[in-house]
Amino acid sequence: MAPDYYTKDDFVDDLEIDPARFDDRPDEETLETVVSNVEERNIEVHVFDDGDAAREHLTDQIPDGAEVMDGHSTTLEEIGFTDVLAEADGFDYVGNALEQIDDEDERSTRRREATTADVFFDGANAIAESGEILGANALGNAVGAWPFGAESLVLVAGTNKIESDWETAVERIREYALPLEDARAQEVYGQGSVVGKLVSMEYERVDDRTQLVLIDDDLGF
Repeated sequence: MAPDYYTKDDFVDDLEIDPARFDDRPDEETLETVVSNVEERNIEVHVFDDGDAAREHLTDQIPDGAEVMDGHSTTLEEIGFTDVLAEADGFDYVGNALEQIDDEDERSTRRREATTADVFFDGANAIAESGEILGANALGNAVGAWPFGAESLVLVAGTNKIESDWETAVERIREYALPLEDARAQEVYGQGSVVGKLVSMEYERVDDRTQLVLIDDDLGF
């Protein structure tokens, strides 16, 4: 029986990737620098010691009756937040509706509409020490919500995704996150993945729209 979700531990030993280079957690001083640099970009930052505290915070970000969507995120799965979304207690989780749609054209239309949800949750693939937050996926259905579509955007990442600069953050996506996601996609969908769309959050012009939730733990791809 297939697991509910896959983590990097399921694939890392079989891939030619470098966890020592791309998956280290920063020291406290570096973490403080990252938080400051992200906040200077008008993005609110919350740091939690563990996934349980982060999950409670994320749940509190959902207004009653809101339409909510997420991008696929191993981090959100690992901290149990995808279970909160699926329960949809007091809000409308679009992912539940998508599971009931068999027609591919209808599903595609609904996924496109979901990028404008009231609240969109997604995992970040990399964060530069200088404050940029990067994400990528094959179709763009997740990162399509990042720049403008969603009314409220909540990005989540373990501190292991922090890199020294923007260029290294991009390398992390291409050389570390992609091989892991490609292996996961092969297992789940029977086909690999690509970096189809890559978004870098440089600055948020809309006050109180975007926040970054950092978890001081080793999470996600």
